Amino acid sequence: MTFIALDDEPLALVLIEKYARDIPEWTLLATFTDASTAAEYLRNNTVDLLLSDINMPDISGLQFVQALPDERPMIIFVTAYKEFAHEGFNLDVVDYLVKPVAPERFKKALQKAADLLELQRKADAASAPSPTPLEDHIFVFSEYQKIKISLKDVLYLESMGDYVKIFLESQAKPVLTLDRLKNLAERLYAQGFRRIHRSVVVNLEKVKAFQKSRVQVGSEWLPVGEKYLGELGE
Repeated sequence: MTFIALDDEPLALVLIEKYARDIPEWTLLATFTDASTAAEYLRNNTVDLLLSDINMPDISGLQFVQALPDERPMIIFVTAYKEFAHEGFNLDVVDYLVKPVAPERFKKALQKAADLLELQRKADAASAPSPTPLEDHIFVFSEYQKIKISLKDVLYLESMGDYVKIFLESQAKPVLTLDRLKNLAERLYAQGFRRIHRSVVVNLEKVKAFQKSRVQVGSEWLPVGEKYLGELGE
């Protein structure tokens, strides 16, 4: 399980790094002192948990979390201000830690996040789509028309908010369609497509090679989120 930490106070991040070393189940991937860099990291990487301060100079932690996409990591706020607790929990955060944070309290919060993550994974497995009649193509709306796409031609799909880019073997330019990646992932599950990242679904038949954190599809190397490793049959 992985997490990152955001706090404008470097000493607070040093303490989080120290506490994290005593919790081997969790891996601290990166720390950030400004929200913009943290946001850029989250756009390009999948993490299970974000620890965030609230009172920061460029943007509050509350505003930062509100601006994250729907498929965001779990959130734990770490702040010196108790008065933000109610507003924080309204954002469905896992926990709310008040500085100074004792190591036992920190460990308890991460264990709570681990328990929730395990429940989520079990729920996802239980709700996996039932087998459906196999299709060899789909129709999607693109550029004001409905077009037919052969599934054998699809390399991978990439989310762009409310849009999805469909990358094909037969052409360099991807097809852009107004849809949610989650909808297409469920629709194509029975056809051998698997989600490997919160923003990427691949055609398993097109996977040429894979490492722990990435797979090669066509000529592209695509990131693999830790929570999706099982989708590759490892």
